[in-house]
Amino acid sequence: MTETERKKKKNLRQRKYYQENKKLIREKAKAHYAENKGLMRERKKEYYQENKELIKEKVKTYQEKNILKVRLRNKIWREKNKRYLLEKNRQYYWENREILLERQRQYYEENIEQIKLKNKQWRDNNQGRCRAISRKRKASKKQAIPVWFSQEKKKIDFVYEKAKEFGFQVDHIVPLISKKVCGLHTWANLQLLEPKINLSKKNLYWPDMP
Repeated sequence: MTETERKKKKNLRQRKYYQENKKLIREKAKAHYAENKGLMRERKKEYYQENKELIKEKVKTYQEKNILKVRLRNKIWREKNKRYLLEKNRQYYWENREILLERQRQYYEENIEQIKLKNKQWRDNNQGRCRAISRKRKASKKQAIPVWFSQEKKKIDFVYEKAKEFGFQVDHIVPLISKKVCGLHTWANLQLLEPKINLSKKNLYWPDMP
């Protein structure tokens, strides 16, 4: 029997044993990991640092060969972990807010004409949707106007005038429409943002959000 045949026979034997004892093997592996979690994580970290480039190349090769399989698996994982991802992204945003805003500002300045053209094309192709969004926002703004609005109207009008003058957009710090909290259309809830930053913010993040 050749060396290749012996290896094949051994692999078949190991595969058969695994299939017959799958549950027991997984339970043992899980228990071993729980007992040695810190040590195993440290070993994995060390191995990754020593073989970083090789691992990245293997992962890249696998993803290129199995692109549809990887996309499907990632999509399923994202669907199962929506809340986790949202919380993680929110935390990352607030920990790196200044860096992200600076990147967005820089990108907007470098690509301002292209962005304006894309936005115009989208509005032209989605006129009905734009009208619906505008009407919904106007309706929500009416509902968000408090009883003391008349006392602040001049200051609020001044904010909108300055925004137009300097090329900014008026943003509601706590958004008027949100699944968690709806803000008010008041002087204290307004801020000026560059268009790119305001569009990226949407109604997903605000200070001290629940």
